[in-house]
Amino acid sequence: MKSKGFTLIELLVVIAIIAILAAILFPVFAKVREKARQTSCLSNEKQIGLAIIQYEQDFDSTYPSECDTNWHNGWGLTVQPYIKSIDAFHCPDDSKTQTVAGLDWADNGVAISYAGNGKIIWNGANTCVGVICMGQSWLKNASQTEAHVTQPSASIMVAEMHDDDVIKAGGGGTSIYFGPSTDINCVSWWDGNAYGEEPSGIGSPTAAYPKGANGAVSASHNGLANFLMADGHAKAISPPLTDPNPNTDPADDMWNAER
Repeated sequence: MKSKGFTLIELLVVIAIIAILAAILFPVFAKVREKARQTSCLSNEKQIGLAIIQYEQDFDSTYPSECDTNWHNGWGLTVQPYIKSIDAFHCPDDSKTQTVAGLDWADNGVAISYAGNGKIIWNGANTCVGVICMGQSWLKNASQTEAHVTQPSASIMVAEMHDDDVIKAGGGGTSIYFGPSTDINCVSWWDGNAYGEEPSGIGSPTAAYPKGANGAVSASHNGLANFLMADGHAKAISPPLTDPNPNTDPADDMWNAER
């Protein structure tokens, strides 16, 4: 009698074929999973955008401040009642988002995966030309109004800034309890409290966060980051493209809402 079965060579061929298919398909599955995370994060920003617009309508067309005069009560805490959710402030790609030690949401807030555009420039005074500015007396335009935003569909209001990146760079995370830590102010001298460098098309692609081309923005979605614009729409952009030519063409700086 002859017994039927697979030879060793046949088994090895089948295993090799399975291994090849797995090597081809696993990266595809990873990209699909990352796309799902990006879409979820984009949805969060859209919800945040709707909340900020509702807040603005309730407060005479004035955007929320990055923080109050005591540096507390970040913009996320201000607009959260319009969302009625905590999860909307957490990007799925930000694994380090955490609650503040000894505090909870009802008290002063939780960590947040997003930062407001509070760009500061020097034009005879420290002037905020972003959309969500710090409520400080030393800062001109501490409260930004809708009238100051000349190109709402092309002016950044909120961008991704993950705890993962801030912690790796030596910071304590992006808790909204301390206002400046969720502010991208586009200046390097603020790094004692937060990481605020602006993305730049002329920045080094190899420099460590936040000194590279992406600045303080977290580009975790296959090199892209989600940005919420002042008109409420959100989209994924390569961070350096938000200010591709800072030295030659200030008109395409999406961080300057008054350009």
